[in-house]
Amino acid sequence: MGRRRYRLDEQEFSEINITPFTDVILVLLIIFMITSPFLISGAFQVKLPKAAAAEAQVNKGVEVYLTEKNEIVIEGKVIAPEDLIANVKAAFVTHQTSDVIVKADKSVVHGNFIHLLDLLKTSGTQKILIATTKVENENKAQ
Repeated sequence: MGRRRYRLDEQEFSEINITPFTDVILVLLIIFMITSPFLISGAFQVKLPKAAAAEAQVNKGVEVYLTEKNEIVIEGKVIAPEDLIANVKAAFVTHQTSDVIVKADKSVVHGNFIHLLDLLKTSGTQKILIATTKVENENKAQ
């Protein structure tokens, strides 16, 4: 008995179809482009007040944002003022610190800022740091 050899059509396998691979890569690229702004620390844009005596941030702490719409943001989530204490305490455990960095917009009403500081002190915050933008000289601080 003779052996039969079956030859595969070599033209059939001479090219690789990369269309499915390209589709997957493009979908992953779109997902990355959509989610990357949320991964960046400080994703919430607040216009910090300017100060001539501003120092570089030395300590790491829990970042609390107070937006111009008077929304309180911790770890990328907008929270209600009544939920602030529980969220800050949970963030203390996560970050292993009891320091808070407040990044408040310069247009925030003074009373709302003081209320936020009061809530932070009630939550057991050891040190409150207020973020500002450094200016070159005091004349520009206005």
